[in-house]
Amino acid sequence: MQQQRRLIARINQQREEVDALESVLASLADQLSRDEFLLGEVESVLGRAPQLRLEEANLQLRGQRLEKIAVEVFEEELGSNAEVHYKEWFELLRDRGYRIAGKQPVNTFLTQIGRSDAVERVGRRTGRYRLAKVA
Repeated sequence: MQQQRRLIARINQQREEVDALESVLASLADQLSRDEFLLGEVESVLGRAPQLRLEEANLQLRGQRLEKIAVEVFEEELGSNAEVHYKEWFELLRDRGYRIAGKQPVNTFLTQIGRSDAVERVGRRTGRYRLAKVA
């Protein structure tokens, strides 16, 4: 009985540690995305990197624009009452020709949707999301 309680306590502590590390990872991924964007801007201004063609710039997503397009695609493809794993959702965007900014686009996507008020997690650590109900 005592061993079971210790095991449960250890599991709960590990869950808390994982949640904290996921939060740090999401924050770092977001900062990395912003820094990569700034570096590209600086290199472009200095003439060291070619500027994106207009069509490419319109399809490359980050920040609030990524959130807006992701929610629109979710509603159009799945409906407002569906649930989806974030990797499947990410692929829906890619299937439409959108590119997510950053060296690890899936992390950029996950960070942005995780911050969105328009989206909510389904369960703990399932990777599944749904659109938030508007009251």
